[in-house]
Amino acid sequence: MNDRHSLRRTVVKEAMENWQKISLILCAYGILKEFRPSEPFVTKYLNNPPMNFTDEQISYSIYPVSIYSSMILLIFVFLITDFLRYKPIIILDSIAGIVVFAMLIICRSLFLVQVLEVFYGLFTACEVAYYTYIYAKVDKEHYQEVSSHTRASYLIGRALSGILSQILVSTGFSYLSLNYFTLGGMILSLVWACILPTVSSSIYFHSSSGKVITKGNHNENVQNGQIKEKDNEKQEINSSLQGFQLLWTDFKVAFTDTYVLKWAFWWALATCGYYQILAYIQLLWEEILMGRDTEYYTKLNGAVEAIYTLMSAMAAFAFGKIKINWSLYGEPVLFLCSIAIGLIVLLMSQTTLILVAYVTYIAYTIIYNSMITIANSEMAKNVNPDSYGLIFGFTLFVALVLQTILTAVVVHLFNLSARKQFEIYSCYFCFLGLIFGIKTVNQFVKWCYRKRRDVGSISA
Repeated sequence: MNDRHSLRRTVVKEAMENWQKISLILCAYGILKEFRPSEPFVTKYLNNPPMNFTDEQISYSIYPVSIYSSMILLIFVFLITDFLRYKPIIILDSIAGIVVFAMLIICRSLFLVQVLEVFYGLFTACEVAYYTYIYAKVDKEHYQEVSSHTRASYLIGRALSGILSQILVSTGFSYLSLNYFTLGGMILSLVWACILPTVSSSIYFHSSSGKVITKGNHNENVQNGQIKEKDNEKQEINSSLQGFQLLWTDFKVAFTDTYVLKWAFWWALATCGYYQILAYIQLLWEEILMGRDTEYYTKLNGAVEAIYTLMSAMAAFAFGKIKINWSLYGEPVLFLCSIAIGLIVLLMSQTTLILVAYVTYIAYTIIYNSMITIANSEMAKNVNPDSYGLIFGFTLFVALVLQTILTAVVVHLFNLSARKQFEIYSCYFCFLGLIFGIKTVNQFVKWCYRKRRDVGSISA
């Protein structure tokens, strides 16, 4: 009996160590992937020697290319990620990153920089494999933990990038030299991606968990090996169709749940705005600094990157510990946070002081990362754990589609300056807040009506 208990404890311990080991390996990859010291100063690199692009070229001809391409490429990447069992797409992600930053070092023409932006779009699209790989490698009971681990590795990688880039720029390194450090990080991420454990069974197309849709349990009626072989062949032939059927079933179940839909709606729209602000914030800073003798403050981008990622991580962790009935208070909080973001972005767009722009950007990212953590958690609690990757991928796709539309209208149709763009983004978040404000008022009116009805029924 003691031997049996000892064996069970050993098995449990090994299983625990196995998922922790896989999570640790993936998080290390995430840190290397996000280790890009050149990104806090990429706009300065592009509009200074040896690149010498104007702010107009960067805003209208360069940055939008990656936004459009990532939306288009995500369609294909999302569909094949599960089919190819994740790891090949993660490797492709690192290869795309290497191509991007190698081209950023050697390319000088506008056309070639636009080509590298297409690869950057691929790099962004392939990230869906990084965020969903872990769900095919660990048991469902650990999904919530590994989700927080991957988010933490993202923030740690960006924080390290900000710290190193700030140190290098402050000690006299050129913006060009930052690209070599980033390229080194991308190469290391490729090496690390190659040693990631392979996925023998994926969630939809190569399931081994019994989740695949079948027409009956043939194994009970199998009498000999020949019948078993035929059943296996038949199942393999139909596995792709069954995978799509299962994917569609999980999709319908998740997005017909009004509670999940509410959080996914905010997540998609808020992430759209976040990506757009992330893409154009450095151009706003350049516009604020234009013609001002504040050379010292022009080199604090890396410090801002480090501060906002570390503070966002702490805020997200704190919000994850707060025990609130989000089904009751979720809509009022989303209303207040969206309005707060809108006002912060408005102040960001109007200020003439770069330090105010830095502080408002940090405040905005803290609110966004805190609320996106809650959105992830609430959605995760109310969907089939196996469909986390599907929900994440589709919501990200919607965010990129909205970002593409926003870019086409704000940047290309109206050709707005950075300040004017951020005024639009401010209105965008205020409108998002107004939607949840209306839902909050509606929820309050219904509550008052129910309370009056209950009091009336008691009196009667």
